[in-house]
Amino acid sequence: MKTFKLPDLGEGLPDAEIVNWLVKEGDTIEIDQPMVEMETAKAVVEVPSPFKGVVSKLHGKTGDVIFTGAPLIDIDDGSGTSTAPVTTPIQQPAKTADITKTTTSTTAAAAQIFKLPDLGEGLPDAEIVNWLIKEGDIVKIDQPMVEMETAKAVVEVPCPQNGVIGTLHGQPGDVIKTGAPLVTFAGTLSGLESAPETQAAEPTKSDAATVVGAVEVGNTITTESVSAIAGSNLKATPVIKALARKLKVDLSQIQPTGADNSITQADVRAAASQGQTKTDIVAQKPATSSGTSNPLNFKASPAVRALAGRLGVDLAYCQASGKKGSITRDDVKNATHKPSAVSNIQQSTISATTVSNQGTQSRLPSIQVTPKAIRGARRAMAAAMSLSHSCVVPVTLMDDVDISSWPKGTDATARMLRAIAYASRIVPELNGWFDGENMEVLHHPEVHVGVAVDTPAGLYVPVIKNAESRTGADLRAELNDKMERITHKAIKPDELTGATISLSNYGTIAGRYGTPVVVPPQIAILGTGRYRDELKLTDTGIGKARMLPLSLSFDHRACTGGEGARFLAALMVDLKLAK
Repeated sequence: MKTFKLPDLGEGLPDAEIVNWLVKEGDTIEIDQPMVEMETAKAVVEVPSPFKGVVSKLHGKTGDVIFTGAPLIDIDDGSGTSTAPVTTPIQQPAKTADITKTTTSTTAAAAQIFKLPDLGEGLPDAEIVNWLIKEGDIVKIDQPMVEMETAKAVVEVPCPQNGVIGTLHGQPGDVIKTGAPLVTFAGTLSGLESAPETQAAEPTKSDAATVVGAVEVGNTITTESVSAIAGSNLKATPVIKALARKLKVDLSQIQPTGADNSITQADVRAAASQGQTKTDIVAQKPATSSGTSNPLNFKASPAVRALAGRLGVDLAYCQASGKKGSITRDDVKNATHKPSAVSNIQQSTISATTVSNQGTQSRLPSIQVTPKAIRGARRAMAAAMSLSHSCVVPVTLMDDVDISSWPKGTDATARMLRAIAYASRIVPELNGWFDGENMEVLHHPEVHVGVAVDTPAGLYVPVIKNAESRTGADLRAELNDKMERITHKAIKPDELTGATISLSNYGTIAGRYGTPVVVPPQIAILGTGRYRDELKLTDTGIGKARMLPLSLSFDHRACTGGEGARFLAALMVDLKLAK
């Protein structure tokens, strides 16, 4: 018996949600056969089997969140062992490139404890995202040991010495305080010798099949497997299948252009552009819905799918009202009024609870509410807000600027980015970083604007670099590209860091004035409200003016009120211009 644990799916996140099991207990499976569809914060991927055998136990059901490294599936391969063997080639650290192999013997020296260092973010803790080593591994100085997530980025923590790993203090998802134990070394290495040419051996199947996509494992590259499409002689990778589901393309109807009847991404996109999509999902639903429709067919967050599961609502019957056709919690609740949207079992439960003992009064079915852990973007946002509340001394100045001169169709966001860049040149004190502990301020010559983007998964702030030297069309094109990749959870971590000042354009939704939150080490953030038309007294009488509300928050420790006011005035000068 072998237990397969959830591997790092290459997303830099500590867990993944079970979307759909592709096997069941008692099934006989082959190596590389897709077992389960898992959703991370960025994508849905298929996890293939590393073993051949019979499925003994599935650890979790649809909707469950599984932590990286936790048991996912038990497979009876006839070996009688209880743990899947893992072989990882020894990596070559940068500072010891001349060393090709480390012996496995260790000294009897006392165990040494490595504590989490300050990761340079000004934060008191960090979350374990993914261990890059395991207990018993032989490690070398500067070898990456673990990925840790702060409120701003995911960073690798290198090994401080040559040695053998004794204890890992924490699991993926655990928050470790700065200065708390992170790794205990069982001992130091007793010797070094040259490695044979075969040391960087090809990883075992258990390594090669754990991650979807082209993945670097030690010194080798493992490519994702190609599997057959049911009902045809065509083949496709898990990524191609996921893309087809997203675009609602029937893979069995595509003419493949890849080798050996394999379908490429270009084939899928071409079919979608030519209208070769599947018929409406609702029309295909069977008369007796089970309430367990495949979430891959719908745009819905894990929280929304969990609510649908608790209420027994089939997502196919929900009228999507969210952004880009996504299903919201209200859509799920509204669907409970449609009898056909609720599974038979759930309808029976509702019927039993909505009728009183006398049968004359009705009441709503009871719903159990349970706490939910904050993860990913929402956790980073919560940490950033807590940090700001604890150390920033905020001041907010508000004013209105007349933008009546703007031509019809003016890109408001691009104009705001340009105005921030202009004001940063006039009053550079607000474009920079402030270190409150050391009482140091760094004024940046470049203007890197973080633009707050609201998504169902939480707040993302992509950074537009060098706004001071870009055209409006260029700024808009880059912002559109990053917003699109945020929607598809493909934004890179380094694209969310490095801002020197921020913009929150909440007025596109609602609100006139606000008190935007300054996130350290930044000094300032501009909030723009919903513009309005109002009467204005002019030299020739009363006219109509289009007014844009502005709210500028800044850290009063880093700049004076006068500097903040002059910055706001400079913003208004640029925004009043017709072009």
